[in-house]
Amino acid sequence: MNKEYNIQLDKLFEHLGLGKLTDEPEQIFGGHLHRMYAVAAFTGKYAVKALNPQVMLRPEAKQNMINSELVSA
Repeated sequence: MNKEYNIQLDKLFEHLGLGKLTDEPEQIFGGHLHRMYAVAAFTGKYAVKALNPQVMLRPEAKQNMINSELVSA
C-alpha cells in the first residue's frame, strides 16, 4: 500500500481555531522520517510536524511517537 502526504494546513488551522494563514508555509529541512513546516497565521507562528504516512502504517509507530514525546517532555 502506497500512502502519500495529504497536507492541508489551512484546513488544520481552521479546525483548531488558529486563524487564517498569513504566508505560504515553509518546509523546514533536517528530519529524516517526517516533514516539518513553519507556519504563520493571524494568531502567531507555529511549527507543524506532518507524520510520514508510510512510517505510521507500522503497528508500533503510534506508541513509538507517544513514547518519544514523553521523553522529550
